[in-house]
Amino acid sequence: MTMIDAKNMSDEGLIAHYVIELLGAGHFLSHDDYARLGKWRELSSSTDELLLVLDEVLSAKIMKSRQKGKKVFSLSSISKTMEKRLSERKMLVQGA
Repeated sequence: MTMIDAKNMSDEGLIAHYVIELLGAGHFLSHDDYARLGKWRELSSSTDELLLVLDEVLSAKIMKSRQKGKKVFSLSSISKTMEKRLSERKMLVQGA
């Protein structure tokens, strides 16, 4: 894991860094992936909430992919799940 100073990093940079760390060495994010992260950021109520949902969804997806021997991974494969989870969380907060 890379040591970063989270206090000096933008929310978008922190989220992108987290995703890249999960994906592992040698990975980078495409323009489409950054756009997806931006959309998810808009759907979430905070950066912390987005990181929590990413931890749940992305971690599980990466583990399944690695068990199958796959190394390449795209955020597009979790897009619908992420949007659904973030929308559900938003509705829970609004209903409370």
